[in-house]
Amino acid sequence: MQKTINSTLKPHDVAFGDFVRNKRKELRIGLREFAIKLDLSAAFISKMEIGDFKPPKEENIKKMARILKVNEDELLARAGKISSDLQEIISKKPKLYASLLRKAKHHQIEKCLEDLGEED
Repeated sequence: MQKTINSTLKPHDVAFGDFVRNKRKELRIGLREFAIKLDLSAAFISKMEIGDFKPPKEENIKKMARILKVNEDELLARAGKISSDLQEIISKKPKLYASLLRKAKHHQIEKCLEDLGEED
């Protein structure tokens, strides 16, 4: 019998769950231990990892990132989300930031990040 994924889930939701499960297992963190650290139910974590539930709210994704030792923005992006502080910055001048991001070439972004001492 083929498993049906909730139709309201997007492909990145499933990929998010796979990524979280793989990182958790790589770090040898048990499901219940992970759930306790996040103050979420093990059932929720399990369902999220297999793609039956959407990723949790931003605050919990950031906690997951710290526990899994991954970048918060990258984990949020895997969930199809953007950090609220970035949303606030962009919302102040949306045309400017949208234009900047659309017109920037990849190598220019990498150069800027190098200049700032940030990684890609």
